[in-house]
Amino acid sequence: MKALAALLLLALVPPAAAGPARHRAKNAAPRPAQAPGPAFALPLYPATTEAVTVPLVLERFERFDRGLLTLSAAFRQSVHSEDTGQTQVVAGSLAYGKKERLRIEHRTPETQTLVCDGSRVWVWRPANGQVIRTKLAEWKRSQPLAQGLLDFGNYAELLKRYDVSLATVSTPDADGHRSLALELRPRSAPRSADEFLLTLRLSTRDFFPVDSELRVGAVSARTVFSDIRFNPELPQNEFRFTPPAGADVLDFPAEPR
Repeated sequence: MKALAALLLLALVPPAAAGPARHRAKNAAPRPAQAPGPAFALPLYPATTEAVTVPLVLERFERFDRGLLTLSAAFRQSVHSEDTGQTQVVAGSLAYGKKERLRIEHRTPETQTLVCDGSRVWVWRPANGQVIRTKLAEWKRSQPLAQGLLDFGNYAELLKRYDVSLATVSTPDADGHRSLALELRPRSAPRSADEFLLTLRLSTRDFFPVDSELRVGAVSARTVFSDIRFNPELPQNEFRFTPPAGADVLDFPAEPR
């Protein structure tokens, strides 16, 4: 099941930091501007000279979480091991529905489907004819590295679980927006320890972490999203899974006979 953790390093990702953002009478954060372009584009913010801080990012995440119902995107993930020098690249697409419903389709290096209906996780591997089935709660317990990685609609709460700091903030681009990187570490870990480090890279245009990197010891996984669609209409059966005829269904952990 270790492969499942690599499947969902979506920073996602697709994150106490700062605590709940307080409403201010003055210099209140602007409402997101209407997003130009096609339907289902991410909500955009106007350029601002306001200082970029962790509380500001948290407040933007809270807004995003309140408005998000569904999300779809393409992704490319690169997992590298310093011990072996090997790098594996996985690419595919995902669909998310609030809360904890997820479908991930791998296209390379081999086809594979992961479906979570909110209570159970299924992984279908056509290459070996196997379906792995487990309860979501059990999967989370067995995969501590994946904690929070289903929380696309719960970014703000994710931030509150970690020690969060601003690693970089760029100077404004021609349009006035800035790029930034957040570093997230477990609260219990010493500041100098880099055994677990999650980096989220985003822009003040939409405050969506399109690029993330999770480093755990000698292993790092970088995930980049593209073709992001905010609140698209998803098929009713997107988060349902029925094992194909003839598939070998394996329960994890193995259920007693």
